Amino acid sequence: MKAKLKFLIAILLFSVATANADTIKKIDFETIDKGFYSHYKGDNKQHIIEIYNQEDWQTFWNQHISGTFPPPPLPDIDFKNYIVIVALDEMRSSGGYTLEIKKITIDTAVESRPFEIIIQLNQPGSAAGTIAVMTRPYHIVKIKK
Repeated sequence: MKAKLKFLIAILLFSVATANADTIKKIDFETIDKGFYSHYKGDNKQHIIEIYNQEDWQTFWNQHISGTFPPPPLPDIDFKNYIVIVALDEMRSSGGYTLEIKKITIDTAVESRPFEIIIQLNQPGSAAGTIAVMTRPYHIVKIKK
């Protein structure tokens, strides 16, 4: 009986994995902004933020650019057709760090929401000379819904 139950569970898990594999799609994205310091006021940890409406976009952007002079205008996003994805690194005490979104996949079975976001974080080597300045690398992109 235990062997049959394990086999049944294995089949069910395989079925779920196969169904999801058919609905997972790699999608293209467009960079909105990318740089070395975001003024985002959340905690100092790494974050992935999904933004689905104009109000949240405005709130994020105002925090992101606070302290920047002159402040760049809010990029226009058509939220009927796009989602904004923000990748933020943790606060760093030196330069030499970069962050880049490399790949985004969506699950078309779940309203085309991001399923997997692959990020590349580069950090300076131990012998690298870096500038002593606070940094918080970020990459902001938009994807089609």
